[in-house]
Order: sequence, then C-alpha cells, then structure tokens
Amino acid sequence: MSSKPVNIGQTEYFTERLIAGLVDLTITLGLSLFPRIGWLFGLIYFLFKDSLPFISGQSFGRRLFNIKLVKLADDHSLVGSPDKALVRQIVFLIPFLNLIELYLFFFMKERYGARWTHTKVIKV
Repeated sequence: MSSKPVNIGQTEYFTERLIAGLVDLTITLGLSLFPRIGWLFGLIYFLFKDSLPFISGQSFGRRLFNIKLVKLADDHSLVGSPDKALVRQIVFLIPFLNLIELYLFFFMKERYGARWTHTKVIKV
C-alpha cells in the first residue's frame, strides 16, 4: 500500500523554481563579492528578494521564468510583507532545518516555508 505524503506546501512549476533559485543564488553570490559590505547586499537580496518593491515582488530568477510568489489569501505579491519573504528564506540558513527543507523540495516536492507563510508560486 502506497502512502501519499501530507500536503505541506506543494511545489508547482518545480523545474522553473529550481532554475530560478539557481539564478537568484548566483545573484546573491555575485553581490556578496563586492568589497566590505557585499555580504550584506547578498544577504538582503537572498532574504527579501520576493518582497522588494523595486522589482515588483518578483525575484530576478522568477521573473525570467514568469513565475511569482503570492499570498494564498488574495494572490497579491509579497511587496509590503517582508516578514513572509524572510520566513520562507530563513529556513535555508538554519542548520539541519535547511537539509529537511531541501529534501522535501527535491524528493517530496513540498516546502514548509510555503505552508508557514501561506504563500504559493503562480505563473504570471
């Protein structure tokens, strides 16, 4: 008998999200290379990339693949909700929890971050 995992935060558009994440990681690392405060720019982009108003709440990687992170309640972007963006991303900075999150994303196609923040990814 096969058991289906509990729907924690389904990851739709898996391939697009994965490649967009790699694009955003490249941008984060690139920003981090600037002398003295580059690490701060990289960290800010990494943590708040989906709530930055000057990029319309859509990270550069997500913009390339026409996907966007929105609130479940009203399908609005996370502009003005940096707390939700922070919770979604900070999971990746916490040891052991980041490994669980990556395992869930790659093998179960779900995310705790999406469930905790009541967000989803949609096609634009």
